[in-house]
Order: sequence, then C-alpha cells, then structure tokens
Amino acid sequence: MPWKEPGEKPREPRGREPWGQGGGQGGGPDLDAWFRKARRRLGPFGRGPLGALALIVVLIVLWFVIGGWTSIGGQQVGVLLRFGHFQRVLQPGVHLHLPPPIDTVQKVDMDRVRTVNDEARVLTSDGQLVLIDYDVHYKVANARAFLYATRDAEEVVRNAATAAVRAATGTHKMQCLIDSLGLPCASGSVDPDRLGADVLARLHALLPDAQDKLGAAITGVDVQSIGVPSDVKQAFDAIAKAHDDVKTMKTSADADVARRKVDVKNEVASIKSDAEAYRHQAVADANAAVARFDRILPQYQAAPQVTRHRLWLDTMQAVLTRNRVVVNTGSGDVIVQFPAQHSDVNGAPASAASGAPPAPVAPAGSASAPMPVTSGPDVQAMD
Repeated sequence: MPWKEPGEKPREPRGREPWGQGGGQGGGPDLDAWFRKARRRLGPFGRGPLGALALIVVLIVLWFVIGGWTSIGGQQVGVLLRFGHFQRVLQPGVHLHLPPPIDTVQKVDMDRVRTVNDEARVLTSDGQLVLIDYDVHYKVANARAFLYATRDAEEVVRNAATAAVRAATGTHKMQCLIDSLGLPCASGSVDPDRLGADVLARLHALLPDAQDKLGAAITGVDVQSIGVPSDVKQAFDAIAKAHDDVKTMKTSADADVARRKVDVKNEVASIKSDAEAYRHQAVADANAAVARFDRILPQYQAAPQVTRHRLWLDTMQAVLTRNRVVVNTGSGDVIVQFPAQHSDVNGAPASAASGAPPAPVAPAGSASAPMPVTSGPDVQAMD
C-alpha cells in the first residue's frame, strides 16, 4: 500500500465508497439507486412540482374517502361536531361530512336502558339509620342535551335519585321498612316495590323536564334490599333472634296448652264415666233394697215379732263379723259369739299380728256349742 501525501485523504478502494455501489459482499446500501427506483415507480407523481401537487391531491382524496362518512345504526343517533361546535344530529343511515379532525361524530344508543345503582344510608322518620340498595333505570331521550346540557347527566340522575330515596324513606319508621325485626307498624309494612314506586314518583317531581333539559327519560326504580348498616347489624340480628325465640316459646306454650286440654278432656270423660258407673251402681243397690223390702214386708205383716227378731239377728251378725270390740251399755250379761280367729304363718293370732285388741273369750262351757243370744228386741214376747 503506497504512502499518502501529507493533507491528502486515503483513497478508498473501489466498491467501498460510502455512496457508491458495493462491489464486495460487505458493502453498504446504495441510497441514490434506491431513490431513483422509487421515483421511477411513482411515475408522473415523482417528477417536479406537479408530481408533488398530484401526490397531495391523492392524499386529500384518500383522507376524504376514509374519514368523510359515518354509518349510524338503527338504534343510534350521531351528534356531529365541527371543530368542537355542535352542528346537527344524524339519524340512522350513512352520512357524509368532513373528515376528522375537522368533523367528529359521537354515537349515542337511544334504546339501551342505562342503570345507575347506589347504596345509601338514610334516616327514617323515627331517627333510625337504614341501608337502601337501589337501581335507577333511564334511557337517552335527547342526545344533544344528554351529552352537552350538563357536565355529567348520569351524575345528575344519581344525585336526584339519592335525594328522592332520602325523602321517601324519611316518611316511614324503621319497623315498617324492615319486616325481619318483627316489630308492630301502625301504618303497615313497606315492601321494596312500594318504596321503589314512591322513589320514582318523587324523582319525576324533582326532574319534571328531564327529557328536554337533561336528555334522559327515567323509566323505573328498583329497590334491591332494605337493611341496616354493618356496624349495627349485630344488634339487629340479636333483636331478630329474640323475636324468633319468642315465637318458638309461644308455639311451645300453645302446644302445651293443647296437650293439657286433651288431658283435661280425657280426665273429664273418665270422671264422668266413673260417675255414671256409680250412679248405675247406686240405682241398682237402691232397686235391690226396694226389692228386699218388698220381700220382707209380707213376712213382717204376717209375723211382726219374728221378723223383727230375725232382722235384729242378721244385723248383729253383719256388725259383729266386722268388729272385734263390743260395748255393752245394758244391765244384763251379754254373751257374744265371735267368729273363730285364724292364726298367721308364725302361729300368732291374726288380731295380735294386726295390732288389734284381743277379742274376749267365751266361757268354757260354750266352747263345744254356741250359746244362744238371750237379749234382743222382744225375746220374752216370743216365749
């Protein structure tokens, strides 16, 4: 390699110049050749000022073709803005307009039901705190008013619904709103459907011209649940449990009363049956006594003294067989023939075993044969 002269750059070998054609495998790209090929491919648009102008026109046409039209669906409307200023409302169909960023189209679904849900702590008329979970349903009635009449139409609906819920709940007591408490309510319980209808009426009263000024048509209010806040829920659960215990105890008491009524009825029936049996027995005994009297009466009429003595003997026999003690209040001697005593297993007399006083023993001469009774009514008259 020859030495270079002072101040002279070394010459690059052919094929290694920066803008020349690469003769070797490691040479860089030839940019001049690339630009020449690109201008040839553009045809007339790549030569001179007219070519540049034609290129600009083509780009503008493509810009209009791509962004100069909008298709609006059947359930939609479009709000056309030009440089951010409202122009008109586009109905369903295909519409031509200036391409963005000159014109912009904002599409709005008109038939879609929109929902605002919220959960609010509100006060009742008796100063208690309840938790209301509710949904407000609405549709867009005026697209321009819905988008630009207020900063946020949905937030306006939310705030109005909160005010309506507070006003509707504030007219009822807590026990009327929550049935699970089991507390009495003079005005009647308020279910979620009834409260939702009241909130809807109050919401329409708060927003009478909502369709024109707000662009929203409120269609319904659904109250999902009425409860108590979590920080006091434990106390209210205790109240509900106490009411359940009261109901359980009342049910048990009613069952016990019913069972006792059945027992009393059975006892009454048993007593009545026993009374009927006693009545029949008493009547039978009375009838037997009457029959016996009817049998004795002719005998008494035929022989009064004999019949009287026989009756006396029968009576004494019946009395003395049941009694071991005889008290003689008369002046004569009384000889009483007692039934024979039976000994128990140990050989002791039955009277001694039972603790009764010993019976008097008859004289020795009367052991072989009973002595006749020498006293009685009119014994001498029969001699």
